[in-house]
Amino acid sequence: MFGESEDERGAGISRRAFLTGACVTGAAAMMGGLNACAPPQDAGPGGAGGTGSGANGGAVPVSKAPSKVDKTYDADLLIVGAGGSGLACAVQAALNGTNLILVDKSNQVGGNANFVEGMFAVNSTLQLEQGIDMQPAEIMEAELSRGQHRQNGDVWLDFVSKSADNITWCIEQGVMYSGKVDDYRVGLFPTFHWFKDGKAAVGYVEPMKARLEELSVQLHLKTAVNGLVMKNGRVIGAYADGGEGVVRYSAKAVVLATGGFGGNEEIVAEQGWNTDGMRIVGSPNAAGDGYRIAMDNGACSFMADSAQSILYAIEAFPPIDFHDAAENPLYGYFGIASGGPVLWVSEACRRYTREDLANDNLALQCLPGKGNKGNYVVFDQAIFDRFFGKNDDVKKAFYDAIKANGGGSIYQSDSLADLAGRFNLDADALKAAVDRYNELCGEGADGDFGKAAGLMVPIETPPFYLAKLSYNYFFSVGGITTDGRHRVLDGRRNPIEGLYAIGNDGNMLYRNVYTIGTPGSCSGWCIYSGRKAVQDAVERCIGA
Repeated sequence: MFGESEDERGAGISRRAFLTGACVTGAAAMMGGLNACAPPQDAGPGGAGGTGSGANGGAVPVSKAPSKVDKTYDADLLIVGAGGSGLACAVQAALNGTNLILVDKSNQVGGNANFVEGMFAVNSTLQLEQGIDMQPAEIMEAELSRGQHRQNGDVWLDFVSKSADNITWCIEQGVMYSGKVDDYRVGLFPTFHWFKDGKAAVGYVEPMKARLEELSVQLHLKTAVNGLVMKNGRVIGAYADGGEGVVRYSAKAVVLATGGFGGNEEIVAEQGWNTDGMRIVGSPNAAGDGYRIAMDNGACSFMADSAQSILYAIEAFPPIDFHDAAENPLYGYFGIASGGPVLWVSEACRRYTREDLANDNLALQCLPGKGNKGNYVVFDQAIFDRFFGKNDDVKKAFYDAIKANGGGSIYQSDSLADLAGRFNLDADALKAAVDRYNELCGEGADGDFGKAAGLMVPIETPPFYLAKLSYNYFFSVGGITTDGRHRVLDGRRNPIEGLYAIGNDGNMLYRNVYTIGTPGSCSGWCIYSGRKAVQDAVERCIGA
């Protein structure tokens, strides 16, 4: 309809086709890019033959433009996703006078940001008013050392240096903070700026939504972008499905802000996690749309290094609610599944790590067992009564859950051998693991893994409990390789002109481990990356 030439063909693959495997080429391109960032092969001048350059180094077929387009829009900037980063990006662009359109496949804005409680900053006005004074080098050393110095320090330093301005800018836009700044209870530094009521849905999302209206930003909800329009190796627009049918957006730059892939179990599985019994606790709309679109157009996958916010879970217990159940002693952040005064074993009934990793970093607890076929938690009645079942309501919820679960994920018995048999585990191996653990407890120190002595409590008072661990998956952190300007990079680490990835789509702060020791860094990154990407897009693609 618009006379697109061979080199203007978009990668318009529907999400339904991608998830069901009907579109083999798109899925193959995604899978091929998981573990490699090889230089792409040229598809020939102008993309002849209808192919694009895949992240796995081969020529990946891409879909042609839709046979029919029902509606067209022209803008200088198209922002895909209206979550935490997309909102910041849109407001900053509007303040700059940029002609933009913000789209989201949901019927509301906010995405995963609705569940966030606060954000990061160093030496903000709120901190200085409270006498909190830190040097950026403190943050840098803490973060880089915990990532084994595999992160790009320049990216971190720029983020830290601009973090105070992020707070000031947010306040100017009407964002509301509670005034409380702390270390998020378990962090290393007092960098966490709590939103009003401890909820970004109240303190950040609603004020930013109001700001969009004040700035007359075009917002297209229920609109799912499913492919880019490329010309001569650069992005010139995108296709989408929405209430108006098939939509074609023309734009000088496109920003991917779709929240990562944490809502898509199939892509999470490609990250290496066992998704049996996994609960997607974050927004299901963060389904990897931006990741897929980027990979289909030659982006370099960051999947092998990407991090995630993930916690152990027991299926018999309810999923964690971000706000109302975080402190629940059964299934909250420090509930039974998260470790502490319990024993963890693999499917071979071998202990494989110290169980108090959550005290170091909540998001670290699952990583040692990621490669196991199965993970299990063992404890006894005395441990439950002392650490978890301190009131009648909790005890009732615990026993009700065991009864309702029917032994699906947790068993109770006076015999360890019986418990092993319920999960088809080796009874002798389980007994040996418990005996060794009890021996260490008797010595008053964990001579094998170094768990805190106060948490070394023997498992010897029946009834005994054995539960299979699954996961609560909150969100992914990173997936698309970007540079310091938030431009999407191809297999040769060259930018794909006109394409940006921000927020959880293009987060480059972490390597494998989401280091929440510096609290609020991920949410702070969303705002920072959204604002900075706009500045670069204006400078390089749009013009003043």
